[in-house]
Amino acid sequence: MFVHEKRPILGIIFIILSVVFGLIAGLLIKKSAQDASLVTTLLYRFIFAVPLLLVFTILARGRSALKVSQKKMMLMRIIFGFTGMVFWVLAIRNLPLGQASALFQSSAILVTILSPFLLFEPVGVYRWTSVILGLFGIILLTDPFSGHVSFYIVYGFLAALSGALLSIVLRRLGKGDHSLTVALIYNTSGAVLMTTAVFVFPSEYHLENFSILFDLILLGVVSAISQIFFTGAYHFVDAVIVTTLRYLQVPLAGITAFLLFAEIMTMNEIIGATTVIISCLIIGWREFQKSDN
Repeated sequence: MFVHEKRPILGIIFIILSVVFGLIAGLLIKKSAQDASLVTTLLYRFIFAVPLLLVFTILARGRSALKVSQKKMMLMRIIFGFTGMVFWVLAIRNLPLGQASALFQSSAILVTILSPFLLFEPVGVYRWTSVILGLFGIILLTDPFSGHVSFYIVYGFLAALSGALLSIVLRRLGKGDHSLTVALIYNTSGAVLMTTAVFVFPSEYHLENFSILFDLILLGVVSAISQIFFTGAYHFVDAVIVTTLRYLQVPLAGITAFLLFAEIMTMNEIIGATTVIISCLIIGWREFQKSDN
């Protein structure tokens, strides 16, 4: 059985790397939205994530690559993970990247509320303050509810709900099963499910421009790397910390939008990004303090 180990510094590094690669995956989804259907995007996302995960898992675990001890939790990971992925892709395809990221990050408050009851993890004043501060920063950064409220915002909320439940499941899996095995089984299940969907509903497979094929393959590879770091982080830090530090994806999305699309950030957006980063630094500072005690 894989033993949970408290190593906050390594956990924080894993989360940051997961955020960076997750942002790249979001950009690839956004770029291919007009040229590939939802089913096609998910098909390539899962299929091309499997080879890299398979190699790393075999190297790390050998014959135990597919061995899990918590089968019911693994099934829940597949269900919540796949549901969250579908809504996440729909949100990115139909909403601005920053707005979709902000809505998804609202899962932090749900994890904070559920952690003491489902995971028996203590949540102190610093974490509560950081979560509230981060959410306030996200509102300033993206102002997701101003003007006309789009129906597609629902995709963002459903992705957040799935993400919160997934965080709880991953935290439990992290106490008894290897992160690489969990990621491999999840992505393999997704690949099988999407391949079956294409055979059953061939009309749903649609690739308007084959030049986008490279981006979809890259999406799978980048997602695999992000998955390794994201799932692995749960072995070293609490679920609340993993979800809260993923706030970094929001200011990074804003900066990337500025660099790629020349979108100038308003003063509220700059203040919001700064607030989000400060909330993440508070979490990191508390973890470093704990590691020194």
